[in-house]
Amino acid sequence: MKLSDNTKKDIQKAYSDWLSSNEYKPRRAQRTMIAVIAKALGMVEFDAEGVRDEKFNKHVCLVEAGTGTGKTVSYSIAAIILAKSLDKKLVISTATVTLQEQLVLRDLPNLQETSGIDFSFAIAKGRGRYLCLSKASMRLKDADRSGKDLPIFPDEERRLPDKAVAQVRSLSQAFDIGEWDGDRDSWEQNISHEDWSLVGADRASCSGKKCPSYHQCALFKARDKIRNVDVVVANHDFVLADLATGGGNVLPEPEQTIYVFDEAHHLPSKSQNHLSRHMSLSAERRRVTTTHKTIARAIKVLDQKEEIKRLAKTAAQIDEALDACLINLQPLLEMTFQNHSELTNSSDELRFQGGVVPDELQPVFQELSDCYVLKCNCLQKISDLTLASFTETQSQDQVARESLYAALGELSIMCESARSVCVDYARDDVPGVMPTVRWLKLQPSEGIDGISMYAAPLSTAKTLTDLIWNRCFASILTSATLAALGRFEHFIEQIGTGDLDQAHKILGELNFADSVFHVPLMKSDPTRAEEHTQEIIEILPQLVSEKYGSLVLFSSRRQLDAVFEGLDLTLKERVLVQGDRSKQALINKHKERVDEGIPSILLGLASFAEGLDLPGNYCTQVVIAKLPFAVPDSPIDEALGEWIEKNGGNSFWDIAVPGVSIKLLQACGRLLRSETDVGRVSLLDNRILRKSYGQQLLACLPPFKQSLGH
Repeated sequence: MKLSDNTKKDIQKAYSDWLSSNEYKPRRAQRTMIAVIAKALGMVEFDAEGVRDEKFNKHVCLVEAGTGTGKTVSYSIAAIILAKSLDKKLVISTATVTLQEQLVLRDLPNLQETSGIDFSFAIAKGRGRYLCLSKASMRLKDADRSGKDLPIFPDEERRLPDKAVAQVRSLSQAFDIGEWDGDRDSWEQNISHEDWSLVGADRASCSGKKCPSYHQCALFKARDKIRNVDVVVANHDFVLADLATGGGNVLPEPEQTIYVFDEAHHLPSKSQNHLSRHMSLSAERRRVTTTHKTIARAIKVLDQKEEIKRLAKTAAQIDEALDACLINLQPLLEMTFQNHSELTNSSDELRFQGGVVPDELQPVFQELSDCYVLKCNCLQKISDLTLASFTETQSQDQVARESLYAALGELSIMCESARSVCVDYARDDVPGVMPTVRWLKLQPSEGIDGISMYAAPLSTAKTLTDLIWNRCFASILTSATLAALGRFEHFIEQIGTGDLDQAHKILGELNFADSVFHVPLMKSDPTRAEEHTQEIIEILPQLVSEKYGSLVLFSSRRQLDAVFEGLDLTLKERVLVQGDRSKQALINKHKERVDEGIPSILLGLASFAEGLDLPGNYCTQVVIAKLPFAVPDSPIDEALGEWIEKNGGNSFWDIAVPGVSIKLLQACGRLLRSETDVGRVSLLDNRILRKSYGQQLLACLPPFKQSLGH
């Protein structure tokens, strides 16, 4: 479908109104990004029901938009107007809470007020962010019980501390009288993780419409709101979780959805984490005992005594076989560690080369998988009986049933997770396809059976294709860093889709001409850590600002601490170190100092190289201790390198160099945040001048003035 003239006029008017109302000047880069996204969405071909033609495969658009583009407003204006004209829902997904909050609290409300676009929006959060009235009620009843009464929550060996009970009561009362909406993020005071875990909603205990508190439930009220808005703001984990269960459960059906993935460079790692699984030998053996206790509670709580006793007998037989398998597995795993000690890394992890599990282990994992299937079925039947017994009154019996249902749900979830690991360990991968990474980890603190099994896909490209790209109406993927070494091919391979005709690079309109990328003449090589650290200590006072804010980025905590300890006392007084306080408190203190005319230096690690926004005088100098090469020490990194080398590639050039290119761009992106900013980036690593990959890294940097080797 060609973009209609009316749609073009709507977009132009919305952008013009937004600029005028906010007293902004138009940006070439911003207008370009709006046009690129509008054109990409406008060309999608679809049938009479509005479903994309499955033969049309140019519906995924990649946009690398540098700092200064104004990308959130660009994609919001274009995508909202196109989504409404196509009668589609828009889902904007971010990787970080910071950007999610920026969208919900600033960008989208501002667009509503100033652009003339009529749209509604809501934020989609995981259920754990919401108060569970049922859990809160049960916790308070437990707190009020007499000493001889059995606890509702059997995991509590003693009563909750008075402070925790007071917190739960305060939350419940505020919700009951309408002073609070049940969203953890809207509670003014900080709630500790321990206190919130007592009352936070979770999948295991949720009985949905069967719950007596369903009509007052904060979670389901929020979910209802999501279904009735034009734009949903979510995060990558939430989107992946919804799609993994078929899609359309909380978020809109993917076939009727336009997705915008901001911070899209995180999508491959997010999807890999989402699909990773593990099980612990010791935890699974403990869970056999927990299952016995939980089913004994079911016999006491539920009325169908004969049916429950029959299921309890079946569950006991399954667990007997399951425990026997776990006992048989233990010496085999210990022997595997002994026979392959040369493959064990410093973290007590043993990765199976090529993902191939030894023949003697596979049959045991198959038996375990069969046991877990039977156990899951048995637990489901008891859960169904428990749910069927629910009443609408909050009696003591009902509270006991709800608690039992939650315990059964938790067991079922863990049982299914363990089953998925066993299935992975019992099967062989398809030849020629990127394998599953499988590894064992020794946990000495857990005693003789302290071994865990891990499994993770080496590539999630096919999964992303099946979950999103094959089903969605259209997707826009954007970030300041998508093109490694200036090319999109690496990212396209990671996500499993993309057309170079639909991949665009837009340079932000920043003052690169008056800013400098500086590589001072360094005597030391970064691979010689002590010498390099000492030279950083000596040169750093010349590189940080004497008046304003500076950011110094390190690849390792050890070097950061060593540099800080070696600094002159006068300079030390100006330094704020990541980890000494919360990130936000550290940034606030840094800004406060600069505002008062006191020079301030932030020392940080990789997390400060991305997403940190210090405009103007808050950051006029960025110092990068060394090129941020990732250390391939995790089993997944090692397996990827092994796969590439096996298939004729070069892991250094195919993984390490593109990776450092992206990270270097992210670090450089901390310097200029607005059109008037100027400053200097200093890289204290002379490898960029003398190694063969150095010229490639320099060539893909923003157009700073370059001062090399001076």
